[in-house]
Order: sequence, then C-alpha cells, then structure tokens
Amino acid sequence: MNQAEFAELHGVSRKTVTMWKSRGWLVMEGNEVNVEASNANIEMHRKTVTQPEKKKKLSATVVTVTIQIRVTGPGDLEVMTATAETSQPPK
Repeated sequence: MNQAEFAELHGVSRKTVTMWKSRGWLVMEGNEVNVEASNANIEMHRKTVTQPEKKKKLSATVVTVTIQIRVTGPGDLEVMTATAETSQPPK
C-alpha cells in the first residue's frame, strides 16, 4: 500500500502520513507501507488508529392524519374529511 492509500485508510491527509514517516512511525518496504507494522507503531502514539466515522444528524417529521368516516350501511363507508399535518418534533 502506498502512502496516499495509507492516508485514506486512516482518514488523514497525505501530509500527516509524511509527518508520521518522518517521526519513524511508518515501516516502509521500498515505496510501500507495511500496514500491519505501521499500524502497530501508530497505535502506540495516537489515541485512535483510524478516525471514527462522523455521526450523521438525523431529522424527523411528525405526521398527524385525521380521518372522519361515516358508516352509511352494512359494508358502506363514506369519508367525511381527511387532513394531514406535518411538524418538527420537539428537541
């Protein structure tokens, strides 16, 4: 894995990976990063090896439906009114 791919794996910039390399945290095999060995080094120096995913903000809408139905006979129904309202839930 090259340094750019290693940066993407950890959710950091290539510049950060270059800094890790200058600190001796990366184990290189030619131009490739030894991922397992480098991760072991990074675990010793960083609080997290990979960046946690950002929590997505959830949104919700409250839908209130009101239906008035009149029974006009056996098996016969008549919808008198139907309304729907939407609102944001209280925070």
